[in-house]
Amino acid sequence: MRNEIRMTAGQWQELRQHLLADGLEHAAVLICGSLATAGTRLMFVREVVPLAGADLIDQGELHLSVSPVTIARLAKQAGQSSGSVIICHSHPFPGAVHPSVLDLDTEVQLCGRALAGRLGPRPVGSLIVGPDGASARMYPAEDGNREAAIRIAGDTLTSLGTGSPGPGSDDETFDRQVRAWGAHGQAAIAAARVVIVGAGGTGSHVLMQLAHLGVRNLLLIDPDHVEASNLPRLLGATAADIGRLKAEVLADAARAISPEAIIGAIGASVLDVDPGLLAEADVVFCCTDGHGSRALLTEIAQQFCVTVIDLGVEIVPSPDGARAGGGVRILRPGEGCLHCAGTLDPGLVREEYLPAAEREAERNRGYLRGSAEPTPSVVALNGVAASLAVLEFCQLTAGMFTTGRQRLLYRAEQRRLTTSGIDRDPACHVCGDHGLLGTGDGSQVATRWRPSAMPAQERQAG
Repeated sequence: MRNEIRMTAGQWQELRQHLLADGLEHAAVLICGSLATAGTRLMFVREVVPLAGADLIDQGELHLSVSPVTIARLAKQAGQSSGSVIICHSHPFPGAVHPSVLDLDTEVQLCGRALAGRLGPRPVGSLIVGPDGASARMYPAEDGNREAAIRIAGDTLTSLGTGSPGPGSDDETFDRQVRAWGAHGQAAIAAARVVIVGAGGTGSHVLMQLAHLGVRNLLLIDPDHVEASNLPRLLGATAADIGRLKAEVLADAARAISPEAIIGAIGASVLDVDPGLLAEADVVFCCTDGHGSRALLTEIAQQFCVTVIDLGVEIVPSPDGARAGGGVRILRPGEGCLHCAGTLDPGLVREEYLPAAEREAERNRGYLRGSAEPTPSVVALNGVAASLAVLEFCQLTAGMFTTGRQRLLYRAEQRRLTTSGIDRDPACHVCGDHGLLGTGDGSQVATRWRPSAMPAQERQAG
């Protein structure tokens, strides 16, 4: 059983500033959502609650006692919103962070028994933060394992504790990349869990580049089959693949590049896929042109603290020369979403969510706004957008650049690339102050998938 705690870079900074304010031990409580899948327990931070004053019974350089009344009040608050808590304190001295015998005894009594009994079946967490690291656990211990990784989402995806990538391989295959970002960066790329939604022109570019980079855990989701008109822009597909699922064709091509990687394929719409498969990912690439799938993934980013890289291309022909371009948007937990960016059309979102029979009936009546006509597409432009997106993935995992970007726009006819941000609307129902950040399974996922309606999909590994 893998245990992981996720939070935003802003939440991590707020927590560290409080816990390491001076030479005394300090405490805080994290109000969290959670999710349990077949092999993973995840906790997502919703709110950082610093403890001080009346919250503390005693405090010193090497000791701390928190009021049980405060703990009970915050546990009740979390439980009322189908959440849980992580109890935090500091070790305000340098060096590796390890729980003391007293720390572990207290955690077992407080987190493993008292709070787990009140908040179960959701897990309860414990986190110790020091100047040079952190250490976390989840209770009750599943399969005897209580150690938890800490995943911080910001300009880069930082792992602390048991989830930190190793020193990297001495395999010469990736020597040129290691020279760009070091062995630790290559190890982080190899360890990243990536989902690609959409196996079309941009999705095929993204998948092949990730396979070449050395990503070892990939899942591809797409319901469509290969057609003859796909071949000019679908990397990895040949005429012999016509009629096969795109996801399976591209997965086979990626396995040929990286035989040791675990590459799964699901032949279904992302709206019909178990959202737990998306929640387990570190990064999700959105390579679809649908508004419904994009709406789902922008919610997944906030709800399960997953970084989503959304990309798309557009070509508008005209007698005076085409207007063409590509866009990439990095949807980080706690930052602006596609609703705030003005990218999503509610009417088109609704149309995509309709069951196939209802959608066809509305199309026959002339009610649908979305066009069934294919749009122009050129492999070279798809490659530009995909490469920009994969470079941002390299920043997220390996820290290739000093900072990340949230929005990139390439105008092909002007040969120009511009960058900008996405302003977060505090009233937004997805990323706003009272939105979905860190709610986990405490909020209904906007999906057509239901556990009672169909079996959970599994990764189709070759």
